[in-house]
Amino acid sequence: MAGVLAAVLPLEIHHLLAALVGAFCYMLLQSLEPSLQRRKTEAAPRKAASPESRTPPWRSQSVARKSQGLAQEEAHKWAALRNSARSPPAPPPAVKPEVRKPSAMPVKAPTFQATGWEAEIKELLATIMPDSKSRAAVEAIAKSVKRALVTELGSVEVDGFACANPLGSAAFGVAVPEVDIVVTVDPKSCSVRSTDNAKLLKSLIRSCTDCLVSHGAFKFRRSAFRGTEPKVTLIAPAIKPNEATVPVNLSVNAASPARCAALFEACGQLDERAQEVILLIRRWAKDRGVSHAAKGHLSPYCWMLMAIYYLQVGFVGAGAEEKVSVLPPLASLARKGSLPKKVPSPCSTSTAELFKGFLDFYSNRFDWRNEAVSVCLGKRSPPAATVPVHVLLHEDGKTTQVGLSLEDPFDSRKNLGDSMNWLSMKRLQEELARGYELSSQEASLGELLEPWSPPEQGQDD
Repeated sequence: MAGVLAAVLPLEIHHLLAALVGAFCYMLLQSLEPSLQRRKTEAAPRKAASPESRTPPWRSQSVARKSQGLAQEEAHKWAALRNSARSPPAPPPAVKPEVRKPSAMPVKAPTFQATGWEAEIKELLATIMPDSKSRAAVEAIAKSVKRALVTELGSVEVDGFACANPLGSAAFGVAVPEVDIVVTVDPKSCSVRSTDNAKLLKSLIRSCTDCLVSHGAFKFRRSAFRGTEPKVTLIAPAIKPNEATVPVNLSVNAASPARCAALFEACGQLDERAQEVILLIRRWAKDRGVSHAAKGHLSPYCWMLMAIYYLQVGFVGAGAEEKVSVLPPLASLARKGSLPKKVPSPCSTSTAELFKGFLDFYSNRFDWRNEAVSVCLGKRSPPAATVPVHVLLHEDGKTTQVGLSLEDPFDSRKNLGDSMNWLSMKRLQEELARGYELSSQEASLGELLEPWSPPEQGQDD
C-alpha cells in the first residue's frame, strides 16, 4: 500500500482519471471477447508423494529419456554379442593382387656383354656398386632439398643415403627408390604443432613436399603414410642437363635410412663380398617385384638383414655344403655403435656362388616357422620372446600361417616382417623357388633378373 501511495500521490487529478478510464475500457473489451468452455475432468485420487514424484517434471522427463537410451544401447550391445557368437568371425580385409597396367616406359631384362655366371655378376656389380659419382649426386640432391626448405622450416638438417648406384636404371625404380633423403627438424622450432608424433611427422612431410614441389622443381609421385616412418616418393630434378632424374624417398626424423647405411658400410669393412651379395639380392628382389613395402612386401632394409643373416649362418655348395662365415654377429654395432672385430673368414667362395647359396638357403634350408632372422645373435635359433609373432590370416578367415620373424637389430621388440600378408608371403616363396631353380640350372643372369609384371585382370596368378 505504501508503494501504491508513493506512485499515485505525485500524480495530478487528470492523470488519475485517465488511468481509471483506461482500466474500465480494458475490462470492457476483455468481457466482449468469446470464451472457450473447458470440459471438466474428474480429478484422479491423489497418491502419497514419493521421492521420485517430488522431482521437477523436466528432470523426470530427461531421466526417463536417458534411461530409455541406455536400455536401448544395452539391448543393441547384447544383440550384437549374441549374433557374433552365432555367426562365424568376419573374414580379414581382402588383399588385392596386383594387376598389369599399361606402362609408358616398360623396363626390359638387363643384357650383358660378358658370358657366364661369374662374368655377368661382375659386370652387374660394376653398374650397381656406389661410386664417387653416385655419392656426389646424392649429396647434390640433399643440398638442393636443404636450400628449398630453409625458407619454409628455418634451421633444418638434410642427409642423403644410398646403398646402391641410383644413376643406373632398373625395374620398379620409382616404386623402390635407391636414395633416401632424411630431413631432421626440431618440432619445437617449426610452426606445425601437434601432440601426436605420427600426425606431426605427416604434417611436416606434407609441408616439405609442398615446398619442394612448388619451389624446388621436384615432382610428387606417391605417399606411404601407413608405416612407422611415413614418407613420400619424389622425382628429383637432373643435376646436370645430360643426366637422368632420380627418384628419392623423403622422410622427416627417420632413423632407418641411417641405420641401413651404417650396416652397409660395416659389412664392406668386414668383408667386401658382403656388400656385393647385399647389392645383388636387393637388385634381384627389386626387379622381381618383392621389394615394394607399400604392397606388403619386405623393404630393401629387410632384404639387407636377410642377406647378412645368410652370410652369418648359411651354407653354400652342392654336396660338400661349405659353412658360410663371412660376417660375425653384429650386436656390438647395433647396441654400442662399434664395429665387431674383423676375423678372417674361412669361406673362400666367390660372390656369384654366395648369391646362389642365398637362394638355396631360403628356398630349402630356412625354417620359416621356427627360425628367426637375427643379425645380432648371428646363429640359427627360434624367435626370441621379445619379438612379437606375426600370424598371417588367409582370405577365407580360417587358414592361418606363421609369418617371417625378422628382428630389428636396433629394436629387439620389433618384428620387421609384420608388414607382410599371406599373398606377399606366397609371392616371396615362389620367387625364391624360381631363383633357386634358375641358378641351379645355370641360367643366365638376365633371365634371373627379368622384371616381373603382374598378370592381367582376370588371368590366373
